[in-house]
Amino acid sequence: MSKNILDLTINYDSVLVRMGANKYKTKIDDKIKISIIESIDFAKKLFQPKYAVSFSDKKIKENKMFLDDFLIDSKDIFKLLNNSDIVCGIVATVGNSIDDKINLLLEEKKLALSYIYDAIGSIAIEELVDNICDDIKLTEAKKNIICTRRFSPGYGDWAIENQKTFLKWLGAEKIGISLSESCQMFPRKSVSAIFGLEREIL
Repeated sequence: MSKNILDLTINYDSVLVRMGANKYKTKIDDKIKISIIESIDFAKKLFQPKYAVSFSDKKIKENKMFLDDFLIDSKDIFKLLNNSDIVCGIVATVGNSIDDKINLLLEEKKLALSYIYDAIGSIAIEELVDNICDDIKLTEAKKNIICTRRFSPGYGDWAIENQKTFLKWLGAEKIGISLSESCQMFPRKSVSAIFGLEREIL
């Protein structure tokens, strides 16, 4: 792709939508608009984007799916990856600094501003993951390979508890990502996902 994967642009309108506003119907006060724009500019200086990608051949044993020695215990993913011989897993984060900024604003009782930064952080990690996937898709398309949609632990029947073994398989600790006992990722603005690579039928 033409842009750097780690180059996060953060669109103003996307932040508005994330905050629950309708850019066509919601009237945005000039003071709030300026605050959002300034927050975007400052937040960009806080981001420390990192990511890890792993590929593996899909193995089926007794109707169970394995990536290396990692068991994918999910009928939804089994169906999603039905036509995929190779599976890709990704994990990404924009770092701890944006979390620290949000926590500081909450401590200072600046709730509106913390809400803005939270929305910006969410948009940033989504954009980072999109950049990673777009880059993989572009590379694989040259080999007539297409990608399935993404799927993350905690969705469908893929229990959030699988996050632990999934992140270990991805090597998430190498980019500073850890898990709480409830399997919440830290830094909070982090995402993990899996998708399949299928041979395109021409």
